[in-house]
Amino acid sequence: MAMEPLPAARPRKSAGKGGKPGPRKPRDEFRTGGKYTPKLLGKAYFQRRRGCPFSGPKAQKIDYKDVRMLAKYLSDYGKILPRHITGVCAEKQRELAQAIKRARMLALLPYTVKFDPTAPRTERAPRGDREPRAPREPRETAGVEAAE
Repeated sequence: MAMEPLPAARPRKSAGKGGKPGPRKPRDEFRTGGKYTPKLLGKAYFQRRRGCPFSGPKAQKIDYKDVRMLAKYLSDYGKILPRHITGVCAEKQRELAQAIKRARMLALLPYTVKFDPTAPRTERAPRGDREPRAPREPRETAGVEAAE
């Protein structure tokens, strides 16, 4: 049996009129005037860099006994808020998490916040013009009546 020859190599695609592709240009589409401008869905938006509230010469210290300050970095359910929301630097976020955990161990802060169904819902807007539904009556099952 005779083996078929290998196919010839594909010709390279040319980049425009010149034939040969030129060197790649750096993509500075996000830089305008030397400042970084992030893009969201193709549109540039302004984003201010926040400094860490615990870094700097006159910054407040992270202390596990300062419950009021630590509570600012907890969610409504008692979870530690992430760095991208609070604006705390990585080093201080680790210290903050450690201080929150210490305060929890000493019962200065709760581990979780219990959900109270009887509390009025203030953060939720009413849905349209509808009135709230009345609570349902419990249904009787057919199996219970047959057993009697």
